[in-house]
Order: sequence, then structure tokens, then C-alpha cells
Amino acid sequence: MIFSLALVVAIQRGPSSPRFDDISAKRMMTHVRVLASDRFEGRGPTSRGEQLTVAYLTSQFKKIGLEPGNPNGTYVQSVPLVGYRTRPKLAFNIKGKSLPVRFPEDFIHEFPQLTPHAGAIGAPVVFAGYGIVAPEFDWNDYKGADVTGKIVLVLGGEPSRPDPKHIKNLDARFFRGDFRTRYSMRDYKAECLRKMGAASVIFLASAESPKSFTIYKTFAVMEGLSLPDWNLNEHKLITTGVLHPRTAERIFRATGFELKDLKRQANSASFKPVALDATADLEVDTSLRPTSSQNVVGIVRGSDPDLRNEFVVVSAHWDHLGKDPNLKGDQIYNGAIDDGIGVSQLLEIARSFKNLKVKPKRSILFIATTSEEKGWLGSKYYVQFPLYPLNRHVANINLDGGNAWGRTRDLIVSGYGLSTLDRVLGQAARAQGRKFLQGSIDDDGLYFGSDQIEFARGGIPAAFPFSGSDYIGKPKGFGDRKWSEYADRDYHQVSDDVKPDWDFSGAAQDAGWLAIAAYKIADEVQRPRWLPGAELVVRRLIP
Repeated sequence: MIFSLALVVAIQRGPSSPRFDDISAKRMMTHVRVLASDRFEGRGPTSRGEQLTVAYLTSQFKKIGLEPGNPNGTYVQSVPLVGYRTRPKLAFNIKGKSLPVRFPEDFIHEFPQLTPHAGAIGAPVVFAGYGIVAPEFDWNDYKGADVTGKIVLVLGGEPSRPDPKHIKNLDARFFRGDFRTRYSMRDYKAECLRKMGAASVIFLASAESPKSFTIYKTFAVMEGLSLPDWNLNEHKLITTGVLHPRTAERIFRATGFELKDLKRQANSASFKPVALDATADLEVDTSLRPTSSQNVVGIVRGSDPDLRNEFVVVSAHWDHLGKDPNLKGDQIYNGAIDDGIGVSQLLEIARSFKNLKVKPKRSILFIATTSEEKGWLGSKYYVQFPLYPLNRHVANINLDGGNAWGRTRDLIVSGYGLSTLDRVLGQAARAQGRKFLQGSIDDDGLYFGSDQIEFARGGIPAAFPFSGSDYIGKPKGFGDRKWSEYADRDYHQVSDDVKPDWDFSGAAQDAGWLAIAAYKIADEVQRPRWLPGAELVVRRLIP
């Protein structure tokens, strides 16, 4: 009788997910040593490093036995790009004096107009607070102001206010409290101002995060990449840019304002744009070259005759920052953690799925994306021009920045609470005897910082998972210290290469966790779905 009851329960639950115990830390380390080697020259898109990387990934997909992911019978999707090198010139004219702003020490461009020359001379300058229009929070930083032809200075991030019941916390009912909304994104703010006819938007870098401007400089002096401009008849911003905190304070003070006072005013719904007693001369010269890169795609086909035409997407970006010949000493951005480990996890998950005797109902689509570091261009292009109808993509699990320091008892995800993927990730964690933390890791808007945001904008529930910080056999605080050291010393630096003390046992275990989750998603008849409130994060950018 007990046996019969157990059998009935098992039938009701359906077949259990495989454990994916064959995922190998050793094989993952081998992949990372290859991908992050100097021979691959930092895996810069459109470079010799790309040729080597795409050839390596294609050979691995073939060796694993994946089916070509492109319906044309190949393992690649060509992504058209435009390369650009830009030298902006910016000067503020205040009380009859010109205050030149040096590039890249004081000011850097982000995304220029894709034209050889663009500029505005004598453009009025306006401070627009956070640069946000959010009707659901009764918030409008512009209050009907005309910004046509003006250079608009805006703060990063978004407003906040204390929780009236817990004064140490932020009010979660107001711009999601401690977690960012889409309104905090620079590309949202730029698109808003583009539609309003502004000449340019310049973001004020945070004095609390001085390293962020250093990272912006790294990108600004390199060649940038963009998808082609397919909307030739629309108004374009001259460029988006970022102003160093020290320079911003100097300019505001010269016009009679203290930036700290304006920041305080900007946190109020009653804030109105402030016209500075200044004009600006902005000229941008850009050299352009048409080029292309490649996403690498492969499939493990599902077992259900109908659901096999739907896909769970497992993604990781293969690119990093390439090689900078202007640097002294080491010139190669090897990108071992970012994102060599993620790609190695993708390869091991793919191999393990291919070896399953019983495949899940849906197919698993593995995508190694290009140009994530240049603005998620590979995933952006895939969502705009998918190889299969977009409505057949039911979920995305994105791997970016893996654990190099051993096993953890806990696991976490960026974007917790956005979709029912949390439930599946929790089930997969428990299958490994681990704890899935019911909260989001959202450092400085982390969910907006990798390819999953493009899949999410396409309407596909997307997860950005990570190891936790409770490391087995390590002292308390070990995990937080390791990730902090990586962020301070190695992130987007030439020092992000393989270290002698790395332990990939945790990265392999995490890959198993995500393989279990992907299997569950692919095998359930019901699709994952967005949860209420997710529209504050994943709605498309157009205001």
C-alpha cells in the first residue's frame, strides 16, 4: 500500500530532473585557460581574437554534438556592426569666459551619432535632475520645459525616500526602493531626451563611485561598436557623455550653484529644470567603419513533438575588451572571470544536456553572444532578429561572471521577484541541498548590466544567477571579500586573468544548479511568466 501511494505521487510529479553530476570543474578550467590566454588577445569583437574565439566555440559545439543553432545549417549568426572612434570637444561658456573640458580626463563620450561630424555651438545648458518621467510615481523632472537644441545635464540613478515604517530602509513603493527600475537607466533617459529634441545629454558621474568614471574612460579611448542606425530620419543626440564629478562641481559653482544643493532639490517631486547661466560648445568628430561580428548558437532538441519547437535560452557572452596597444606593459584584457567562466559553464551545461538519455520536452538553445561589453549588442540583435520566432523563446538564463573560489552553501539571483523563474531556481537549489536566497543582488542596477536585460525587453522571462557568499570551509566574510577584491582590482582590467589559487568546484556546482533549472523549465508544460511589478524593470525603453 505504501509502495502504491509512492508510485502515485511519483506519477503525479512526473519524472525528476537529472542531477547533472557529470559537469566537470577540470574541463571548465581548461576552457577558461584557452579563452583567457594571451593568444586570444582579449576576445575583442571584429579582431583576430574573435576569429580564434568563434572557431574554438564552434569546434566545441561540434565536438559536444550540438545541432547547429542557425536554421541555415551553421553555428553562427552574423551581427552587423559599425565601429567608431570618437574625439569629442566640449567647452562651457560662463560669464564671458570659456571653460574647456578635457577628454578623457574630465569628460567622455558614450554613444555618438553615427556620422563623421556633429555638433552644437552656443547651446543653452539645463540641469534636469534625474531626467525621469514616471507617471506611475507622479514624477516628471521636465514639467513641460522645452529642451530642444539644449545640452541637458542629468544625474545617474533615480529618486528615493525613506520607508516611513523602517527609516533605515528605502520605501519599496517608490521607484522600488533599494532596487532599480528601468527609469534609472542611462539609455532610457537618453531616449527620452532624444524624443524631446535635446542636442545632447551629459550624465554627472557619482562622486561616491569614483571608479566608475575610470571604467568609462577605458571604453572611451577604445574603438566603440554599435548596431547600424536603421532609423535615419529620426532626430539624433550629438552624443551621450559622462562628466567627472570634480568637473561637474566646478561648472555648477561657476554658474552660481552648488551641485550638492541641486541634488537635494532633485529628490523632490516639485523639482523643476534649472537653466544654467551658461552655454556650451560641443563638437564630435567620429571615424566610422562598417564591420560585423558573430553570435555562436547551438541546440539540444527537446523530446516533445510540439514543445520541441519552443526554447529555453542559456546565454553567456564570449567577448571581452580586447587589446589596447597604448597601454604600457600588459595590454590584453583577458576576461577570465568576465566572462570566460560563464562561457565555460555554458559549454559544460551543453555537453551534459547532449549526453542525457531522456531529453526535456522543450529544446535548449545555447547562445554565446558577441559585443556584450559594447552595450549588449549580440543579444540586442538576436532579440530584434531572432533565428526562431521570438514568442517561442520561453526563458533565458544568462551566465556572466562566475565563481572562482570554491563551493557555496547559498545561491542568489539578480532580479528576484520579477518572474516565476525564482520558483524553479529555488527547486533546483534544494535538489543540490543548497539554499536559494529570497532576495535580489542588485548592486548599482546589476540586472540591467548584462545580456539578460535584452531578452527581458523582448518579453522573455530572464534570470541573472550567481553563487552566494557562504563558502564551505572558508571564514565568514570570505566570499564578500573575494568579490569586492575582484571588483576593485580586476573588473575590466588587464589583471582579469587566471589566478593560481582558483577553485572551479563551485562554478561546476553552480552550472549543475542552472542545468537542473533549465531542465525543469524545459520540461514543464506551463511557461514561466512575469510577476506583477516587473513592468517597472522590463518594459521596453521607449517612454
